[in-house]
Amino acid sequence: MAKRLLTPTALMVVVMMLVVACGSATTSSAPPASEEASTPPAPSASAEESASAEPVPTEAPAAAVPAVPTGYAELDQALGADQPFAGKTVSIQTQWIGGEGENFAASVADFAAATGIQIQIDSIGSSHETVLRTRISGGQPPDLAMLAQPTPVLAYAADGKVIDVATFMDAAKLNAEHAATIGLVTQGSNIWGIPYKADAKSLIWYPIKAFEAKGYAVPTTWDELIALSDKIVADGSAPWCISAGGPGDATGWQITDWVEEVVLKTKGLDVYNQWISHDIPFSDPQIKDVFDNYVGKIFFTDGYVFGGPTAIVATAQTTTMDPMFNEDLASPQCWMQKIPTWYGPDFFPDQRATSEPSKYIIGEDVGMFPFPTIDPAHANVEGSADTLMVLLDRPEVRAVAQFLATPEGIQRWIEAGSAISANTATPAAWYEGSYKLKVASEVTNNAAGIGFDASDLMPGAVGAGTFWTQSVDWVNNNGANTDAVLQAIDASWP
Repeated sequence: MAKRLLTPTALMVVVMMLVVACGSATTSSAPPASEEASTPPAPSASAEESASAEPVPTEAPAAAVPAVPTGYAELDQALGADQPFAGKTVSIQTQWIGGEGENFAASVADFAAATGIQIQIDSIGSSHETVLRTRISGGQPPDLAMLAQPTPVLAYAADGKVIDVATFMDAAKLNAEHAATIGLVTQGSNIWGIPYKADAKSLIWYPIKAFEAKGYAVPTTWDELIALSDKIVADGSAPWCISAGGPGDATGWQITDWVEEVVLKTKGLDVYNQWISHDIPFSDPQIKDVFDNYVGKIFFTDGYVFGGPTAIVATAQTTTMDPMFNEDLASPQCWMQKIPTWYGPDFFPDQRATSEPSKYIIGEDVGMFPFPTIDPAHANVEGSADTLMVLLDRPEVRAVAQFLATPEGIQRWIEAGSAISANTATPAAWYEGSYKLKVASEVTNNAAGIGFDASDLMPGAVGAGTFWTQSVDWVNNNGANTDAVLQAIDASWP
């Protein structure tokens, strides 16, 4: 099946999207200290005045729903005063659980209240893709579904399982507002999905205060990263928290992210895109070099990974960063984790255990830094996006899909500081004050180019198949079988 790669033009759109979305987050509204000190305090009210004063009503925040007209017929109907779809149920299957699941539920709650549509969310963190495939092939799909990989979206479309959203949505509006990623799920005039949420992947989480206490400097180059890793080992702990465990049958994608990152940073975008299309095979010396001399250096150097290489696949993705929080972050047992922006605080140990907001402040206690440069000639970063598929066609389903195509469809998640909308019309003000999104924008905007997650663009049998499973086999063999692993992935290419 033909596959459209992220072109340089689209890459620039991604960059501009983050400039617009997050650029204003770097400014501070606090006055200078001297100004604060010189401002006389306001006179206090007397006890009598306080007792007699009427309470000032607190204005409820505006509902996170778009203003009518939206440009989408069924969405405008749904938001009408007569609520024509009230009582109707629309199901959507997602991969988001825990804090992510709660953020998505909050993102659709105002719309459900405004329209009366009952939105049934099936949050399946483990084996989401397998469950979805089973439901679709069994003729009982959910109405809507989210997928992280564009290639399976196109595969479902080829089998006639996906509704072309261009048949009930303005294609020009969709293309204009989702220009960075919609081409990945477009074939000719057919648009097989709606880009929903974007992620920056070229990030490393670390304990800010513990770094400062130890005098560790944030590395900006590969050599500095290796020197820091060696220093942490010499100081008696493991530099890396690494997991490739799940969720469910998604085991191994974290390893592929490492490989993709290093291909982008050592071989460049041209090689990266040729590798995605298999014009450059996995067995090519350039790809083998990445496995053996870069990713293998981190994974298999004695003392680098908490629990050793055997713990990488055995450790669940949701718990891999827990040792960093040892003694309340004062004495980390591992110090760095490469994972996208979405990881924290949803998967911090305290929030995961209680579902209450984490006591650890992102940007003060735990932070992120860009994955260091390896070859300055290839200062590229990696990104990804989640896509909404429409699997059944009813007016109320169209209305929900159209809502999720608008900025308001992810507004509450953005305001929680944990999401980047794939819609470029999203107001910049929603992103203000978010440390995570500020860092993501800086990483993206300072990049020479952006590569969309390679495994998400490869044929499903490879990208979410042998690339995952063979990478797991490679790790479980301490990198001793690189040639066999790469040849096996090549042999599986359809």
